[in-house]
Amino acid sequence: MRSITSIVLSLLLIFPVPLFADVPELPPQPRITGIQAGEAAPYSGVLLNTIAAAQIFVDKDHTQEECGLRIQFEVEKETQRMGLLLDSMKVTLESADQRHNSILEIKSQEIERLSEIASQTPNDYSMWWFAGGILAGIGLTIGIAFAVNEVN
Repeated sequence: MRSITSIVLSLLLIFPVPLFADVPELPPQPRITGIQAGEAAPYSGVLLNTIAAAQIFVDKDHTQEECGLRIQFEVEKETQRMGLLLDSMKVTLESADQRHNSILEIKSQEIERLSEIASQTPNDYSMWWFAGGILAGIGLTIGIAFAVNEVN
């Protein structure tokens, strides 16, 4: 039994199974041939075999579909990019608005605080203005009288 197994394995190593497989036939390739007038054709031009002609028609249909898909993809990509940019701008605007409102609130609180301080201290300086006016008048009168006496 061992000898049969070793012989079979040795033969499989020497002659692997894929070695006996048929070579796959390649599918027919599209062929394009240039012809001149008088060469088994009534005109000059290009002669296509059926595979080449079919490939041209299929490529034409697929090209239109592929172009439509590419356009759709690019439009969707740009729409998403613009949506993301718009969302980013909205967040920036909301942040700036919150900052602005916070600053206004702080300013309002400071104005109220300073208004309370100003209303608690009396701002009636009219007595000091009156006393200063009297002292200035007396000082000017003495100065003029002294100047008149000096001149005479």
